[in-house]
Amino acid sequence: MERKKLLITGCGRSGTLYTTEVWRSLGLDIRHERPIPTHGSMGRDGAASWFMAVDDRNPPFGPSTAGYKFDFVLHVVRNPLKVIASVAQFILQKGAPSPEYIERHAPETRLSFEERTLEPKQQFILRAARYWYHWNLLAEAKADQTFQVEQLASALPGLCDHLGVEYRPGQADKVPKDTNARWHYLREEPWVVNWADIEALDPSLCNEIRHLAASYGY
Repeated sequence: MERKKLLITGCGRSGTLYTTEVWRSLGLDIRHERPIPTHGSMGRDGAASWFMAVDDRNPPFGPSTAGYKFDFVLHVVRNPLKVIASVAQFILQKGAPSPEYIERHAPETRLSFEERTLEPKQQFILRAARYWYHWNLLAEAKADQTFQVEQLASALPGLCDHLGVEYRPGQADKVPKDTNARWHYLREEPWVVNWADIEALDPSLCNEIRHLAASYGY
């Protein structure tokens, strides 16, 4: 097993690329699963990939966990309503290969026959909400620490100390917080999801998401 310093994982659309760029600004060679050079491969110090919340030798993009052991695994989370809206519109609506990968490892995200009669946007939101809940549980089980991406700047001194990385005040502020934001890629208005939307689709799931989000500090 080849040892690497850091793995960053969590749900897609939770800020893994932003977190990657913050660590890169501090001198670590962390590569994101995004298949654009210099990303798409394992870095000298590790990787950031929502696909790597699970052990699968053939993720849609980027490296797999096969053959690697990480000194520290960070689970990044973001406001659930923002993630669910972004996943529904940017990942699920776009189609293969990511949705198939999600269903393979989180079969709970699949829609029932009755749910497939919902309006397409409602189907995407329901699947995204289930993904947020179940994928975060998978990532949390693998991680050494969970942190809010919104609080990364304040958490950096402690994280750097733990990882043996020199903390450089002000470096994180140079990384745009809208890195990889939906509006960079969409031609339509970004979707907005609220608690009432999720509760109307699955009240029990809505309650589970609220409780898990609260445990993460939201």
